[in-house]
Amino acid sequence: MNYQWFGFIGMALVLSGCGGSDSKTNHTTSSTMATSSAMASSAMTSSMMASSTESSSSALASSSAMAMTRLSYSVKVTNLTTAQPLSPFAYALHKASFKPFTVGMPASMGVEVIAESGVTADYLSEARADVAVIIADATTGMTAPGNYKEFTLTAMVPTAEESEFYLSVLSMLVNTNDALTGLNSLALNQLAIGQSRTIDALSYDAGTENNTELQASIPGPAAGGEGFNAQRDDIANQVTLHPGVITRDDGNTDSVLTQMHRWDNPVARITITRLAP
Repeated sequence: MNYQWFGFIGMALVLSGCGGSDSKTNHTTSSTMATSSAMASSAMTSSMMASSTESSSSALASSSAMAMTRLSYSVKVTNLTTAQPLSPFAYALHKASFKPFTVGMPASMGVEVIAESGVTADYLSEARADVAVIIADATTGMTAPGNYKEFTLTAMVPTAEESEFYLSVLSMLVNTNDALTGLNSLALNQLAIGQSRTIDALSYDAGTENNTELQASIPGPAAGGEGFNAQRDDIANQVTLHPGVITRDDGNTDSVLTQMHRWDNPVARITITRLAP
């Protein structure tokens, strides 16, 4: 009997020990897994929040960088002379670093070609090759004395740079050797939508061809002579205000021009109107 009692007690202790060990092990494992799962979930949430923040910041930066404004202008040029047709108007919308010409400095090849022949292609190539130029184009046909021509230019520009643009317009007085007129970098930043500005344009001498007034060297209808000549035979070789023509009526017996081909400044009136986008 005593041995049986001890046997029962031994078996109970063994079973109790095994059960305690299983319970403790299960509890520890379950707690560890829960903690690891929470940490992984927290790390994933933080990563997602960081990724979301970075994406939002990137989107905002991209949106700001891509903000664009549409600039649109109507330009009207009126010929104020009595007998000087104006050649096609070469125009450009550009920033300050581009300038068609500077008084007191030699004219570029493109400006020389316009001033001597009225042809715009070389000048437009020069302008389009400049990173500061947004638009460079030209009208077609001459504008007769007393008449006007209108054109529109439109461009999408960065909103942050909206106030940095200028307008330039060039044209030849075709019954001359190398006279030109127009706008030389007019700032557009003061024009609100619907507002207009009118400029009276002066005449300039390109300084590339001697003002002989000979029939052979004037391309306009008064002479029908040569246009562009690469030789610069005007010793000045710089852009200046034009002194005007002499004409045969005033003593230049070799001149093909008459008094009606003379002009007073201004030679053109230019009105710029900012249009709604």
